[in-house]
Amino acid sequence: MPPPARPVPAGGSAAAAGAGRRGAPGALAALGAALLDLLLPPRCAACGDPPEPGTPFCPTCGEAVDRPDPGCPRCGRPGPESLCGPCHLAPPSFDALRAAAGFGGPMADAVHALKYAGRAAVAESLGRWMASRVEIPAGAAVVPVPLGRRRRIARGYDQASLLADALARAAGSPRLRAALRRVRETQPQVGRDRAARAANVRGAFAASPAVAGRDVVLVDDVVTTGATADACARALREAGARSVTVVALARAE
Repeated sequence: MPPPARPVPAGGSAAAAGAGRRGAPGALAALGAALLDLLLPPRCAACGDPPEPGTPFCPTCGEAVDRPDPGCPRCGRPGPESLCGPCHLAPPSFDALRAAAGFGGPMADAVHALKYAGRAAVAESLGRWMASRVEIPAGAAVVPVPLGRRRRIARGYDQASLLADALARAAGSPRLRAALRRVRETQPQVGRDRAARAANVRGAFAASPAVAGRDVVLVDDVVTTGATADACARALREAGARSVTVVALARAE
């Protein structure tokens, strides 16, 4: 569970208080969508139609979800199935990156529903689906990429944490809580190039000693350049993690 939000002291940060006020409508919308998901029959994570039993998607959307393109075994960059040039020159801090699907079509709709439409409940079926599509290292501890506090308040939940919960249950893997945290807020990565993404998240994460000597599965919803995953993996390595495998719901390029 994420740590409770600290109250803003009298005369404290007006920006922080403003973020809390702006977050209230988002949290209420998330609550309303969650109640609908609980009260209504299961719905396809992408289109809202009845899903195929045991999956997050209806038959039509399920058939349209693409597997990620083959590529570098280290960073997942599409191309030849051998170590890519950038990984030869500057290997990322993680050992491997695996995605359950390519980003586009129904998967893009499912991610949008999870992150922006308040449908937190779809994380359960999506996380189980991830575990069935991606090899999870045996005995590895599951840790999500932590969402920034402002965005967590505005959204009402942390989607990567929910995915990690479901994936860990489905895979029978231990779930480490509070093992990775943001030590500073970052700007959204959308619209930034590879270098700007790396600079935006550099030094933004810290890991707890709980990961020392352990293999870690780092869970996120979407991986694009891998900059956020690399910054998180670096923090996990510095705290003593033995290995870090990134597992994402979708891979975008």
